Amino acid sequence: MKILLSALAVLAASLGATAQTTTDPNFETTCENSKWAWGAGRQANQFCETRDLTMPAPNGQPLTVDGGLNGGITVRGWDGPDVRIRAKVQAWGTSEAAAATRAHRISIATQGNTLRAADPEKDRDWSVSYEIFVPRTTALALNTTNGGIHIDNVQAAIRFETTNGGVSLANLGGSVKGETTNGGLTIALSGSQWQGQGLDVATTNGGIHWKLPRAYSARLVTSTNMGGIRTELPVTKMGMFHKEVEASLGQGGATVKAVTTNGGISVDQERD
Repeated sequence: MKILLSALAVLAASLGATAQTTTDPNFETTCENSKWAWGAGRQANQFCETRDLTMPAPNGQPLTVDGGLNGGITVRGWDGPDVRIRAKVQAWGTSEAAAATRAHRISIATQGNTLRAADPEKDRDWSVSYEIFVPRTTALALNTTNGGIHIDNVQAAIRFETTNGGVSLANLGGSVKGETTNGGLTIALSGSQWQGQGLDVATTNGGIHWKLPRAYSARLVTSTNMGGIRTELPVTKMGMFHKEVEASLGQGGATVKAVTTNGGISVDQERD
């Protein structure tokens, strides 16, 4: 009997550990894939570390992520009940020790449904980038200055803005609006139609790359002022300074729109 009970206890512990493991997010962020800044005309001494944090899922409010001056933001939808975060903290300085000291004093706050990093000495020789897993229906408000934004597998109200960085959007739904000033847009749609209000995004200086399922229903609008358009869809407006595609795909539906001022556009549809 004791042997049987011991075996059952080991089995239960093993199953519990397995269940816990399967619900943990699979972070991809490491310090090994870091890109370093340059300072004072030469590459500075560097330090990098990652920190893992957990936040409760916002209740009726958007999760606000402030990327600060230097830092990218990646958000992925997952089946877990809370928000899991990996923050990559990087710093540089006159020596490796000085860079490490600077990194260690960076605080990351998670109060009030907001994720934000700060340096009490308010210098600029550091960055924090985020990889975040959220429940799939979590509303988002993402802002950064020098860093890209990547959002995958979320269906919610999403707002984003970056000044210098590319934007990648995949497997989304809901009401998605945002812009980048200097960076391209990559938009990968999935399923048979857009679920939600629609997509409305823009870039000033950057190209747009659409990836569409062949059998997809939506109203597609995409345009450029200073660039070409590569697509099998008919170009509805063709002028010296403006080219536009407006097409009803499949059975029509919500509007998915992406525009650029200075950049080319490609629309790729999956082959059957």
